[in-house]
Amino acid sequence: MWTTSLGDVSLHIDESLAPGLRRLSLAGCPNKAVSIAGLPVVHVDDVGAPSPRAVARADESFVMNVVGVDHVVVLADDVHATCGEIARVSGAELKRVKESERGVQGFHRFGSVIIEVVERRLVEPRSEPSVATSPSPDDATYWGLVLLVDDIEAACAHLGPDVIGAPKPAVQPGRLIATVRSGAGLGVPLALMSR
Repeated sequence: MWTTSLGDVSLHIDESLAPGLRRLSLAGCPNKAVSIAGLPVVHVDDVGAPSPRAVARADESFVMNVVGVDHVVVLADDVHATCGEIARVSGAELKRVKESERGVQGFHRFGSVIIEVVERRLVEPRSEPSVATSPSPDDATYWGLVLLVDDIEAACAHLGPDVIGAPKPAVQPGRLIATVRSGAGLGVPLALMSR
């Protein structure tokens, strides 16, 4: 396992595990639950965080300055129930809900990072909940990350169109977002966003 710092967030990568986001480590959470709305968590006040180590870059001619994690995307069948459970257990209030014809999204802030809860059907259309079972607040799963970069145009130009889509306007006014293509083989959906 290796660790790298992305702003005030430490990212722990364990290549012995299957691809995907496994858990969040939280500091200062009032409730020491091992999961929140079905999402595994650990508490950094309970375990020592590993020290970050430098990661060698294969191409020293370009440095993509990742300044932090903007948000972690969580998928849920029932966004309202999941957001209610997140607020109840963690104390991280629901900051905003966006409802449109495309679906529902809820937003919580954990320190500098936003947890964006998205209706699972928007990302995984074939995973509609069964009529016989009602969604529960414990159905949530981690899905992807959005990283903040200093220069999104330079990052996209360096990575190229085979790896990342062109920057486009983000939901946040004045900001751009670009999605890394699944063919890049990262194992976790990833996007880059301007500050």
